[in-house]
Amino acid sequence: MIPQAYEFKRLVSRFRKMSMFGFLFEGMESAPVYYFADQAAFDSDEVAALRSRIMTGPLRLPHPAVIFEVRDHGPARSSLLVYARQFDDRVEAAFVLKDRCHRKWTDCLCHAIFERPGLAENILHPDLSEEDVQKYGEVATGIVWRALSILAHAGEARERKVMPALRGKYAKAGVRGWTWHQITIDLDRARARQQPLGGTHASPRWHIRRGHWRHLADGRRVFVRQCQIGDPALGGVVKDYIVKGRAA
Repeated sequence: MIPQAYEFKRLVSRFRKMSMFGFLFEGMESAPVYYFADQAAFDSDEVAALRSRIMTGPLRLPHPAVIFEVRDHGPARSSLLVYARQFDDRVEAAFVLKDRCHRKWTDCLCHAIFERPGLAENILHPDLSEEDVQKYGEVATGIVWRALSILAHAGEARERKVMPALRGKYAKAGVRGWTWHQITIDLDRARARQQPLGGTHASPRWHIRRGHWRHLADGRRVFVRQCQIGDPALGGVVKDYIVKGRAA
């Protein structure tokens, strides 16, 4: 199985003519693909904590133009895809996704512009609802920051090739670049590279991480169960919580 980015590459010349955001996808046919199959690790707190390491300066992509694809394991979508390009003073990224039920790609949902360290300006598709505006803006920028954090601090890249038997239909559409990068995310390495945040978060001592709700990049809300983390040999941290409420 190859990344679905190759399918979008095959369709992108027609997409550029039909979409009001088509100009953002110039040169996509030859852009290298970085594929993240483990969505849970990609969306993890450990990867989110690495973001501070790349936000202090201008973003630097691994190539002048690159495709980041995250495999979506949810029932509604099968792929989240960002096409990012490096300019002298900024990075620009365009976000699309593939609908699993209809097996179709959306129009460009978000155009993100990264000009200042740690900040991004989002230009959303005018037909989006108010709820979708915030969601897709966060997804688009999050994919860029998370992908770059992983590649810099917690990723292992394995080069894979599109089989010769599959290349014909793509080559006819102008697609180039038959080697793509499958990225494995090392969460242990991500934890080791996290910057101290102060308080108990900076301590490697044993403590209990309470259960909490996590919002995934595709908009889902999942509950993360309570767990024990840290090294007991270095001591422990016990927290007491006071829950206030009215009597029945």
